[in-house]
Amino acid sequence: MMNETVTVKAPVVVTDNSTLQQLCAQWQQRELIALDTEFVRVDTFFPKLGLIQVGDGEHNYLLDPLSLTQWDCFVDLLRNPAVIKVLHSCSEDLLVFKECLAQLPTPLFDTQRAAAFLGYGYSISYQNLVKEMSGTQINKDQTRSDWLQRPLSAEQLDYAALDVAYLPAIARHLQQKLSAAGRAQWAQEEFQQMLDTAAPEASEQSWQEYYQNVGGAWRLRQEQLAALQRLCVWRESETRRRNKPRNWVARDSELLAIANAMPESLAELQALSDLPRPLSTRDGPQIVELVNAKHLGVMPRPELLEQPLNTTMRKTLKRCQEVVRELAEQLGLAPELLARKKQLMPLLLLAGDGSDFAWPVELGAWRQALLEQPLRAALSKGEQS
Repeated sequence: MMNETVTVKAPVVVTDNSTLQQLCAQWQQRELIALDTEFVRVDTFFPKLGLIQVGDGEHNYLLDPLSLTQWDCFVDLLRNPAVIKVLHSCSEDLLVFKECLAQLPTPLFDTQRAAAFLGYGYSISYQNLVKEMSGTQINKDQTRSDWLQRPLSAEQLDYAALDVAYLPAIARHLQQKLSAAGRAQWAQEEFQQMLDTAAPEASEQSWQEYYQNVGGAWRLRQEQLAALQRLCVWRESETRRRNKPRNWVARDSELLAIANAMPESLAELQALSDLPRPLSTRDGPQIVELVNAKHLGVMPRPELLEQPLNTTMRKTLKRCQEVVRELAEQLGLAPELLARKKQLMPLLLLAGDGSDFAWPVELGAWRQALLEQPLRAALSKGEQS
């Protein structure tokens, strides 16, 4: 329970550029500010921004992107290294900031992840964290509101303001607890990792790796896998050009079926069952060309694809997960914070392939210091069995 008392005041709605400039000048002098976003992403690929909430510990402001047109001062605030940006469960918000303002909020302090380092579980909700920290039960009944409607209802405005009202005080409390526990550096590394990996789909280079997410891709031969990779890159481009959800352009299962069949003509493509008509007609010629194109990109790596594990690898994975569980229990952390199965799999696959041990970048230095040696031992046992 934190000592600081939070008084929730009526939110201030900001709709004119001059007021935003004045506020940004004030916020530039703060040690930290709280941020949140409300957006709609139902029938589009890119999010439609409805609100940006800012809490400075005294007032809660609701920035209206449907009225504001000059965001340079706010973007400058987002990139100011002297002002900590506090968010809770920030992955979607980071995507929105990157897509809508082309700037991530940095430096970052995520209260959900910070709480995880202090034994509150891996993914405590904002509502539950507020209850734990202040004893206050807040209302979360506007989650599925239409944030693009105007005017917003009083209930929507109050709900949006609450999302940032408690964050400054909670962040200060968690900062103190992390320092006392000797885990502040762990948290800082984790926050930077969250920024470094934010919105990876926005990077065209990452499109080359999307095939790794397609279930069943491990069954494909090398040339089929290369075709799947090209199809995935095409879909990433098309979903942005059309501004439609990824599955509206083509589903994973449809791209997998096409890559598996390797059609050499439009007739062969259209003969495939269960393909939606637009995919086989409107997009058909381009798809056939892609399937049969000479591969010029980064070659796919079959060894990185998740596939059914043999008995030896299942036993090795179990040993690695036990290492993680035991250490997490000693530290009072959720095992997921140390390493999830998806993060252990690259180590397992490389070990099974006979490759040299290489610590995954996404696991970070603080995990490496804790886990590398015991995981090496667990993997070496697997090689010997």
